[in-house]
Amino acid sequence: MEYKIYRNKTSFIDDGNEIAGVTFPERSPGVYDINHTWVDESQQGKGLAGRLVQMAIGEINSRGGEITASCSYAQHFIEKNGIRPYVICHMVTSIDGKVTGDFLSSEIGLKAAEEYYEINRKLKGDAFACGRVTMESSFTGGFKPDLSKYEGTKLACEDYVAMKHSYYAVSFDRHGSVGWTDSKIHDDDPGYDDCHIIEVLSKDVSDAYLAYLQSIGVSYIFAGENDIDIRTALNKLYSLFGIKKLMLEGGSIINGAFERADVIDELSLVTAAVIADKDDKPLFYNSIGADWKLFYSESLNNAAMWSRYRK
Repeated sequence: MEYKIYRNKTSFIDDGNEIAGVTFPERSPGVYDINHTWVDESQQGKGLAGRLVQMAIGEINSRGGEITASCSYAQHFIEKNGIRPYVICHMVTSIDGKVTGDFLSSEIGLKAAEEYYEINRKLKGDAFACGRVTMESSFTGGFKPDLSKYEGTKLACEDYVAMKHSYYAVSFDRHGSVGWTDSKIHDDDPGYDDCHIIEVLSKDVSDAYLAYLQSIGVSYIFAGENDIDIRTALNKLYSLFGIKKLMLEGGSIINGAFERADVIDELSLVTAAVIADKDDKPLFYNSIGADWKLFYSESLNNAAMWSRYRK
């Protein structure tokens, strides 16, 4: 049994037979209509239709297309679940599946990282996403702003869209503590430079921090009370900012949260030819487990292997 993605159709195949399918023809350049959903009578009620509609949405978003739905089931699915970006978890790992540690600064690890950044520029999402720890270590150096001038500020708990942009840096920062100094990231790597910053927050964040973000032009959205609801966040990133393809490039914790929410559509792993230390962090923290299928692999200068997977 397997799910298949074609140019204008997603299917569920069992023993060589198509058991369910969703079609999405391109009605005009870049505009796709999810126009038909069907499931064999013997397999109805097992969630196949919803899975295939979500796959169709993901495939259209991965192409940067516009989505319409003339199929009543697809319309109901979108009304209930919203539309989220196509999510690619793009990471450098060791052979034993670690994503942090000294192996990244080894000779082979550095070569693998160079390949990783080159691939990142090729895949090019509308945004990349990381957790607080990665954002601080990679872009802010742990800077903490002085919020004293904003104490006593009262702001409504509403999403704040400072600007629309062509490329975004999405910071999953539950309690609001990343010390940005500008509304955009400035980096030597064109894969990250000039990204407008979006903070994804829970409602457990101070008004002073929100006022600070507004003062420097950083956008923010709310996605949960005390913790972040990943699906809510993704739906808002699509509806408010038009993000169709998101590169997930976080550490174990944020990657694990996405994995448990079952919102990762593709794994893009650059595996360095090294073994990591036993205390280094895995690709997913507290994962729930799932089957994936390899659809592409490539050897990278004897330093790494690039592998791409879908469910």
